Amino acid sequence: MRRYGTFSMAIGGGAALLGLALAASGLHEPFLEQAGEWYRTHGWQAAAQWTRLRWAEFSVVALFPPGLAFGMIESTRTWQKAALGTAAALLSALLSPLFALYGVLFDVVPLLLAIALVILGAVGFGRTEFGSRKRRLERALGTRVSARVFSSLLDAAVAPNFEARSRKVSMIVCRLLPADEDEGRVTPKDALTRGSWFLRAVSSFLLSRGAYLEEAGPERIRAVFGMLRDEEDHAVKACQAAHDLRGRLGGLAREFESRWFHPLAWGVGVTSGTMSIGLCGDPGRFLLAGVGGEMDFADRLALANARLASDVLLGPETCRLVQDRFEVRPLELVYDPLSQGLREVCQLLAPTEGFSEEERQRRDWFWKGVIRLRQKQHEEALECFSRARVPGVEDRPLAHLLAQAQDGIATPESRSARLIREFTDDGQARLLERL
Repeated sequence: MRRYGTFSMAIGGGAALLGLALAASGLHEPFLEQAGEWYRTHGWQAAAQWTRLRWAEFSVVALFPPGLAFGMIESTRTWQKAALGTAAALLSALLSPLFALYGVLFDVVPLLLAIALVILGAVGFGRTEFGSRKRRLERALGTRVSARVFSSLLDAAVAPNFEARSRKVSMIVCRLLPADEDEGRVTPKDALTRGSWFLRAVSSFLLSRGAYLEEAGPERIRAVFGMLRDEEDHAVKACQAAHDLRGRLGGLAREFESRWFHPLAWGVGVTSGTMSIGLCGDPGRFLLAGVGGEMDFADRLALANARLASDVLLGPETCRLVQDRFEVRPLELVYDPLSQGLREVCQLLAPTEGFSEEERQRRDWFWKGVIRLRQKQHEEALECFSRARVPGVEDRPLAHLLAQAQDGIATPESRSARLIREFTDDGQARLLERL
C-alpha cells in the first residue's frame, strides 16, 4: 500500500505541477477571454467587471489531482476508474459556469489538463505488472487474509506466485460441537446468533494471526498457515494461534452462557502436511485453494474433542514439529482411514517457556497413565492419573480417562468386550466411534 501511495503522489503531483505551470504562464488567457465574452453575451455575467480568484484557482489545481490519482489507482476495476475520471472532469468543467453566475471568471483549463494527465497516468499504471497486482490479489484472495497480510503482499518486491505448487502447511479447524443441553432448547434464532458470534470471533482472530481463511461458516472455520509463502515455522504459528484461541473462545462461551444460558461447546484440531496450492475455479471467479494437507484429519480432530472432553488436539506431524516449543500430552490412538493405521492424538497444553517443573511432572504422570490404560493395567493407570490431578482444578480429559480406568477395575472383561479387543487391538477391525 505504501508503494501505491508513492505512485499516486508521483502521478498526481506531476499533473498538478504541469497544471500550475500552465496557470502561471497565461498561455491560455485568450481562451479564458472568449469564455468570459460568451458568458456576457448569454446573460451569465452578474457584475459589470469580472472578478478573478487566482488563489482559489491555484489551490484547486494543486490539491485536486493528487486526490484523484489516489482514488483512481486504488480502484481496481476499469469501470470504477472510468466513472471516477468522468465525474472529476464533469465537476471541474461545471466550476466555470457556476462561478460565472456570481461574477467570478474561474479558470478551469489548467485543472482539466491536470485531470487528463492523471487519467492517462492512472490507466497506464494499471496496465503495468505492479499496477495490476492489487486487482489480481483481490480476485485470488478476496477477504480471506487480513489487511496487514494483503498490504505486505502488495508491497513485496517480487509478485506473489499463484501457480500450482506444493507447500508444507499447518491447518487449524475450529468447530462448534453439539451439546446434550441444546436438544430442544436452542431456537433457530439462538442457533444463528451463536453461529454468528462464533464466526466473527474465530475468523477475525485467525486473520489477525496471519492465517489464510480457507473456509468460514457458523459451525466450522478452517484456516491455513504457510499457504501464501514458504514458512518454516508454520506449525509453531498454528499452535500458538490455537493456544491463544482457547482463551478467546473460553471468554466467548462464558459471555454467551451468561446472556442466553446456553452452553457453547467447541473443539480445535491442528494438523501439518503437504498441500497442493494454486488458483482454482472459473477464469472469472477463481480463488486460491489447497488440496491435501490432511484437511479431513484436522476436521475429525476438531470433532474428536467432543468424545475426549478436550479442547485443542494436535496431529502427530504437528506434535513432531513443535515438540521443542510446546508441551503436549497424549490422549488416544485414532484410526485414520487414509493412512490405514492408528495415529496418536495429543492435547496442546502450553508453550514450553513458562511451563513449570511441577506441571511437567504431572504431565509425565498423565503420560504414564495413558500407557498403563492402553495396556489394560487399570489399577496402575488409576494411580498415575491420580498423581496427575491438580486439586480443585477441572481437567475434563483427565476425568474422562479416570472414568475409563475406574470402569476397567469395576467391570471385569466380558466375552463380548474381549472379542472386541481382539478384533481391534490384534486385528484390523475399527470401532465406528473411532473412525
